[in-house]
Amino acid sequence: MFSKIGIFAKYNGIQSWEVIDKLILYFQEKDKRVLLDQRSCSDFPIDRYGIERQERSELLETIDFAIVVGGDGTFLDVARSIVNYNIPILGINLGRLGFLTDVSPDTMLDTLDEVLADDYQCEERTLLKVVIKKDGETLFEEVAFNDVVLHKNDSPRMIEFETFVDNRFLNSQRSDGLIVSTPTGSTAYSLSAGGPIVDAGLNVISLVSINPHTMSNRPVVVSGDSEVLIRPHANCCSVASIICDGQRSFQFMAHYETIVTRHPNFIKMVHPKNHDHYELLRAKLNWGQKL
Repeated sequence: MFSKIGIFAKYNGIQSWEVIDKLILYFQEKDKRVLLDQRSCSDFPIDRYGIERQERSELLETIDFAIVVGGDGTFLDVARSIVNYNIPILGINLGRLGFLTDVSPDTMLDTLDEVLADDYQCEERTLLKVVIKKDGETLFEEVAFNDVVLHKNDSPRMIEFETFVDNRFLNSQRSDGLIVSTPTGSTAYSLSAGGPIVDAGLNVISLVSINPHTMSNRPVVVSGDSEVLIRPHANCCSVASIICDGQRSFQFMAHYETIVTRHPNFIKMVHPKNHDHYELLRAKLNWGQKL
């Protein structure tokens, strides 16, 4: 049973204070230790609760359960930090769509009753690891929960690049970029670019071009065990960016190679016991009700 609870929130999000207040009081009544993330809860008034804030690196060494209060962007930030710690994570939605933070503040205490009674769902979600190299030297290394995106910088010109899967040449294209997506990310930017919705439990990686010049270019789904290599075309003189989850970026240019693989660890997402992924899709994407 969980005994040390870490709370993460939208950065300086005063709108999350009421929810954090309820969570702290709830867990204190259950005799649980509550810790706040210093990075995202630095302004929360902790004196009246008798709890402490910790730097994220220290906090992750201490807690056995993580709660994210915010939107999906907040969840993505925490997920990248937590992936190496094998800590279950639950999201309380204060954002808009809430594919990842799928618990409502109105029902969160009922959900937490189920969690503490060991009556809940837990699923493993895959992440991506991206490494950018030049002449064999690693220049950038990061983790992505939703997607790794190659995107042109502010210019009307397309970029030209080649894609390889497990050292086999896939294609050469001129486009605004490429989205390399996890199944979780298939309902994010990839969906907006015409990519497929992928069941979150599948071990696959989706490759979705952004505004390709050739109309025959279509999304490709490959094994999650594959290595995806993106290399600028020899004739390409444009500068682009590699962006992880829309939050971390690195400049990508000629003679650089971007290597994307599945991260060896998983995120353990906690859901209410009656969670239904397809019901979530219907609600968020306005697919309507069953006839």
